[in-house]
Amino acid sequence: MNKGTRCTICTGCGRCFGEVKRDAIILSFSDTGKESITLSAPVITADIGTTTIAMVLVSEDGSVIDSYSVLNPQGKYGADVLSRIAASKDPAVLKDMQSLVLNEISKGLDKFSAHPDSKGCEIFISANTTMTYLLRGLDPESLGKAPFVAEHISEDTITVPSKDKEYTARILPGFSAFVGSDIYAGILASDLCSSDKYKLLCDLGTNGEIALGNKDHLYVTATAAGPAFEGGPCKGIWGADMIHLSSVMLKEGCMDETGLLKDPYFDEGINIGSVHITEESVRALQLAKGAIYAGIETICKRAGVSYKDIDEVILAGGFGYFLSPSDASAIGLIPEELSAKCTSGGNTALKGALHYSEGRKVALNAEVINLAEDPYFNDIYMNALNFPEIL
Repeated sequence: MNKGTRCTICTGCGRCFGEVKRDAIILSFSDTGKESITLSAPVITADIGTTTIAMVLVSEDGSVIDSYSVLNPQGKYGADVLSRIAASKDPAVLKDMQSLVLNEISKGLDKFSAHPDSKGCEIFISANTTMTYLLRGLDPESLGKAPFVAEHISEDTITVPSKDKEYTARILPGFSAFVGSDIYAGILASDLCSSDKYKLLCDLGTNGEIALGNKDHLYVTATAAGPAFEGGPCKGIWGADMIHLSSVMLKEGCMDETGLLKDPYFDEGINIGSVHITEESVRALQLAKGAIYAGIETICKRAGVSYKDIDEVILAGGFGYFLSPSDASAIGLIPEELSAKCTSGGNTALKGALHYSEGRKVALNAEVINLAEDPYFNDIYMNALNFPEIL
């Protein structure tokens, strides 16, 4: 299922836990210097993303027995959570969105049923808060408007049918209307709450969620990145590649720091290999990268944590897996001071759900930072839209 330089599922497969690549230290089930995972019994975990649904069947020794991933079919109702919240005002659409996701989870379970290890498995699901509401058939209207109230963020269960039987799946808890159980799982996978030093978790996707914490403090927030990191208006190119090519265009002088493509590329765009980059593509990237950069700056300021106090930056998700930190800092997605501290976390939502299945919990009460109401974020965001000037 190829699309340009990557497959249609995202910048990776949406299922990986990370593998050794480049010189990075990756969160992984393999021996990469991190503690391996062992389970008391095989487990199925699912990550319901705005763009991608990913599932894995994992054995007791932490190895992946089988996997299943697909584009979230709710995409026909909009590429982002706000579009789907608006669409769900129609009760028939809300019911359909629930059925669409349950049907894909059922397909994953049917695929796994060929393996003897899947019999009797517990299922654990993580998702952003809107996807959780839609999965449970709950009206998400309160999530999309001030004061952004989420009444249903505690752990819950849901019945999922399959061709053999009905399963009861456990949905992990979340933090707020805009920080869901996928970040709860990511915090577990990244060991944020057991670290002496601060770690920064950035889940770079349609919803840009950020967590900053150590064993004493935990802060979480989210910022709307939109679909630019997962295709968006870019024809045949995904986010990690778009970021790399944008950094090249800046260095080569094909684009200035305002994002303006220079002549002769302004009207028709520029072809780089099989990829066609337009002014619209660049503008979408600027909005997304500006939101992430401003989110990182704001969460650090509100926590009173300087960049030098951060020991590690974990880039989660398929996009983060392929992202070059040097390219990210070159375009102003990640502060330059943090570039050398970046590691790839793979799908921390899937991995963290395994920790949750073994009884691990996020013990601290997180401070939730609402960027929509933070004037500092708005100021930084406007300044972060431009690309850094190449000297």
